[in-house]
Amino acid sequence: MYVRVTRVQSPPDAIEKGIAYFTQNVVPAAKAAKGNAGQVLLVDRKTGAAVGITLWETAQALSASEQMGMTSRTQSAAAMGGSIVNVERFEQVIQDRAQPPKAGTFVRLNAVAGDPEKIDGAIKFIEKSLPTLKAQKGYRGLIMNVDRMTGRGTVSSMWDSLADLEGSESKVSGLRRDAAEAAGAADVKVEIFEVAFADITQPARV
Repeated sequence: MYVRVTRVQSPPDAIEKGIAYFTQNVVPAAKAAKGNAGQVLLVDRKTGAAVGITLWETAQALSASEQMGMTSRTQSAAAMGGSIVNVERFEQVIQDRAQPPKAGTFVRLNAVAGDPEKIDGAIKFIEKSLPTLKAQKGYRGLIMNVDRMTGRGTVSSMWDSLADLEGSESKVSGLRRDAAEAAGAADVKVEIFEVAFADITQPARV
């Protein structure tokens, strides 16, 4: 599985408009593209940050969808009165879903800039950490994306509620530190998002 991750910054009061545009325009366009495996939209209503994610069955399908992606993100940013912060492409190497994707749940998004040569070691560390995460109240799943060329990667854990996410922090903080070390990263950027839209057709795999 491969993903394209687009970050948009808009005024906080434009988030609802951005969600509507994503669901009414981006989702149908992506679904119509060959090899599409789903769409997810994450939002931070306080800051106006939004992260649009499209999933693709192969690297070729991701590449073939680039024009559609460019049009969608440009129009999305315009509809929200915002700007495109960045666009990244990753290979999805871990997909653990205890529960199906669902709007209204919450995500802890961890981003690292690691050593490309240590990516496989970082993947193994996250795999070994899954039992600890699965034991936490409200755990819904975990996704790990990597860029093997640059060493950049993201680990996103999904939770039933914001309270469950916050309640898991004491358990995951140590894992986060050790995962960063395994990846050869100096630190980890941590952000919390609400899932505004989620529709993934590809079955989960670890």
